[in-house]
Amino acid sequence: MPEWLYILRTGLGLMCAMAAVPGVVRAAPVVLCEEAAQFAAEQTGVPLSILQAVTLAETGQTKFDRNKFAPWPWAVQSGAKGNWFPDSRSAIAFTRQLTAQGISNIDIGCFQLNLRWHAEAFENLEDMFSPKNNALYAAAFLQRLYQQTGDWRAAVGRYHSRDDERAESYLQRLETIFETYLADSPPGPAQMRSAALPQAVSAPQKFGLVFARGPLLQSPIHPRPIIGGSP
Repeated sequence: MPEWLYILRTGLGLMCAMAAVPGVVRAAPVVLCEEAAQFAAEQTGVPLSILQAVTLAETGQTKFDRNKFAPWPWAVQSGAKGNWFPDSRSAIAFTRQLTAQGISNIDIGCFQLNLRWHAEAFENLEDMFSPKNNALYAAAFLQRLYQQTGDWRAAVGRYHSRDDERAESYLQRLETIFETYLADSPPGPAQMRSAALPQAVSAPQKFGLVFARGPLLQSPIHPRPIIGGSP
């Protein structure tokens, strides 16, 4: 196993183990991605508002709670079709059906990590679907992109695609998310602009993500809508 991959897996495992508290009732799925975003922001220094907007843009739905547009941890996209499952078991089973057909361009979990490019960073599908693991990996990758660009807006665009047009389209989607759902929640949309990155944690070096080979997300020809509705 490459050293960088061992470091990444060890880092993810230790962080999630430290976060586990015996006796605590497991949270409902509708809040898992939000909690994972909070956890990843605390661990990596990536602005929480950015992580909240990204997970909403990628998996936001009203299928399971019509009164709240919220991210969903058991979301799977392949091609131009998004799927929201009621539990992790169903999502994992569906993903395995796709991979058995030779399909690997699949986005999974709270931050829709792409299976083709990033599966080897995780022990298995269960590990990759874990909301906290999914969020930590996404946050660490975003932090690396921020270090490359010096600008959070540019980093978020590259998180989706290195193609300028696709990146700008994605940013416009996230700005809609900010304005609609997060503008009144601290710290707010201003963190999409350039900001000093806290130095307490250096996730990319710790996780070895300099070796990541592709974007976290696939880039569909027809972008998914980000507001409302069932898949």
